[in-house]
Amino acid sequence: MNDLNYRGTQISFWQLQGEVLDSDRYSRTHVEAHGSAGYGRAPSVRVNQTTHHDFWIREDDGSERSIQLEDVNVPLRAGQRVTVICASHPDSQRGWLCSLVNHSTGQAHEIIPAKTLQQRLRLERMTGVSLVLALVVGALVVFLTLPSSDYFAYPWRMVRWDWAIAAAIAVLVWRAWRKLRRSDRAANALKEHIGNAVSRVQRHRS
Repeated sequence: MNDLNYRGTQISFWQLQGEVLDSDRYSRTHVEAHGSAGYGRAPSVRVNQTTHHDFWIREDDGSERSIQLEDVNVPLRAGQRVTVICASHPDSQRGWLCSLVNHSTGQAHEIIPAKTLQQRLRLERMTGVSLVLALVVGALVVFLTLPSSDYFAYPWRMVRWDWAIAAAIAVLVWRAWRKLRRSDRAANALKEHIGNAVSRVQRHRS
């Protein structure tokens, strides 16, 4: 399976293929209470329910593998043949399940959205460069608006601090907008790559 090269980062893709041996679904409910109950008031309670789907497949080499899904609805039953497409970052030992192709039904199921996968693969991440650049621009504005001490007893009072703050905020907004656009491009690249991989798997098995 072809890998994806995104801005110099090589994302590895591979597939697990085999026959479903067993499939089990169950739900878990988590109850969390926040705050202390006092006179005339009760603590806030939040209930979260997650759906789990565990299934086993026997790969073509005879080995058996357990796969766990969370909050993903993938209809499966024993005897069906499936291919699971996975991805991983070169700096991480962890792989992520992307899509599942059920050859018995001819259906493909998304396991993780491309935007979520992009975040977990950390193709676009915060580096602190934006903050440093904003501080540099703000300091530059302070330097340019600082009057000479020969004419003013307290030159720092004459600095256009409002300009400096506005310039720093403008840099942060601009950098955030660029980061968002790059994140969207990364997610679109992942979505297209996975879609092509799914199509190749389906054509190969047809």
